[in-house]
Amino acid sequence: MKIYEVRASRALTPSGLPEYDYALNPYVGCLHGCLYCYAMDFTRGPPAAAWGEVVYVKVNLLELLRREVRRVRPGVVGISTITDPYQPPEARYKLTRGAVEMLAQAGFHVSIQTKSGMVTRDLDLLTRHRHAVDVGITITTLRDKARILEPHAAHPLARARAAEKLASAGIKVWIFLGPVIPSFNDGAQDLAEVIRLARRIGAEVIYDRYRPKPRADAHLAAGYRPVKPTAEWWSQVKKTVERICAEEGAACLDAEEEWRKARLRRAGR
Repeated sequence: MKIYEVRASRALTPSGLPEYDYALNPYVGCLHGCLYCYAMDFTRGPPAAAWGEVVYVKVNLLELLRREVRRVRPGVVGISTITDPYQPPEARYKLTRGAVEMLAQAGFHVSIQTKSGMVTRDLDLLTRHRHAVDVGITITTLRDKARILEPHAAHPLARARAAEKLASAGIKVWIFLGPVIPSFNDGAQDLAEVIRLARRIGAEVIYDRYRPKPRADAHLAAGYRPVKPTAEWWSQVKKTVERICAEEGAACLDAEEEWRKARLRRAGR
């Protein structure tokens, strides 16, 4: 893996996701190297071309953010939308930790999403600002086969332990069950294991389908197999998810429906 230090021109950017007002990405590229990741199609240069092998670290991020939080209207910040905020370089640079603290103190709400157990390193910070943070842990399956598509991410059982630890500390935790990929993690047993985990720790499940993108499609085809997520397939998977959620008494939300609601709320401002 190769890590390069770069200087950014801004820390906060307007978010393209309707549930967030701003996005903050401390890193460019991601060393987890997940074969299905849509982020590689929205990333330029070596971090995209050598996905999972190259990452840029925005070494002046906190300096920029310190100025920006004084100028912009407080809102909801997504950390991170096209990278993982707790990938290996975070152990040294602590950009995510610094950003969360700065944003929470300035009156922003911070929504974190990660596949890393390193998030528990910041348990003290997240507990102190629990009113201003929520943490999403991505778990596509709890089985060892996760390594096929998520070669360098934490094992899903480590993520499950991290989610449980955060939830036990009173932090709002949600499980992102996605992407659901045809013939990989769309079976009732895979889905049920993740949903039961969420119910046990009192976390919501946000579930979503794989959304084809050129680069991600190519990576999936080369490292796993070509996939074709049809509307009919997803309709059946949704019914399975909803049935399991009802049987388990778990709170489950369809990501697409939540995005539509968020867009409507934003339009009504």
